[in-house]
Amino acid sequence: MKKILFYLFCLFFTTTLFAQNNLTFIEANEAYNKGDYAKAAKLYENILTTGNHSSNLYFNLANSYYKLQKIGPSVYNYEKALLLDPNNKDILVNYGYAKQARLDDIQAFPKGFITRTHESLLAYDTDLWAWLAVICVFLFVVGFLLFYKSYEPNQRKIYFGIWSLSIVIALFSITFAYLSENHNNTTKYAIVYAQEVKIQSEPNLRSEQLFTLHEGTKVQQLEAVENWHKIRLANGKIGWIPKKEIKTL
Repeated sequence: MKKILFYLFCLFFTTTLFAQNNLTFIEANEAYNKGDYAKAAKLYENILTTGNHSSNLYFNLANSYYKLQKIGPSVYNYEKALLLDPNNKDILVNYGYAKQARLDDIQAFPKGFITRTHESLLAYDTDLWAWLAVICVFLFVVGFLLFYKSYEPNQRKIYFGIWSLSIVIALFSITFAYLSENHNNTTKYAIVYAQEVKIQSEPNLRSEQLFTLHEGTKVQQLEAVENWHKIRLANGKIGWIPKKEIKTL
C-alpha cells in the first residue's frame, strides 16, 4: 500500500511539475513576444532549474539573451540547443548571428586530412557505432553458417566475403564506439562569460599575460588547478583562465 501511495505521489508531482513548466514556458514566450526579454530569460532559466531540458527551451533562452546583448549566455545556450538538435536550421542561423557579434575572431588551426577524418568519425554518436557493430556481428554469423553449409564454390566465395568483411567492420565499429565514448567523456568545452579576460601563462595572476579573450568565445578545457582552467583555442593557443570567467558546456 505504501509503495502504491508513493508511486501515486511521484506521478502527481511529475504531472504537476510538467503542467507548471508548460504554463511558465507559455508565459516566457508571451514576455518575449512583448519585448520583455529579461523576464523571458528569467522564466526560461526557472524551467531549467526543475531539470527540464529541451532544444526549444535552450533556443528560446539563447534568443532572449541575444536580444539583451549578452553574447556569452546567448552562445552558451545555442551550443546547448545544438547538442540536442544539431541539424536544426533555425538554431544554426541564429547561432551564426550570435557568433558574428563576438569580438574575438579566432581562425581554426589548419588540420590535415587524417586528423579531419579521425575527428569526423569520432563525431558520430557512440550508439550508432554500437548498432553497426551488432548488425555486422549478425551478418558475420549468418555468412559463416551459409559458408559452412554451402558446397558451391562461387557461393562459398560470396559467403566468405560477407563474413570476412562483416567481422572487419564490426571490429572497426567497436573500436570507434570506444574512442567516441572516451572522446566525449574527456573532451570538454566552455564559453567565456566575462566581457574581457586576460589569459595567463600559468594558473596565477603574477604570470605573463598571453592574450585577451572576450565574451562568447568557445574554448576547450584541458585541465584544472584549483580556481583555474587550462584552455586551448581553435587556433592552437593555450593559456590559463580563472574558472569563474567561463561556463562549461
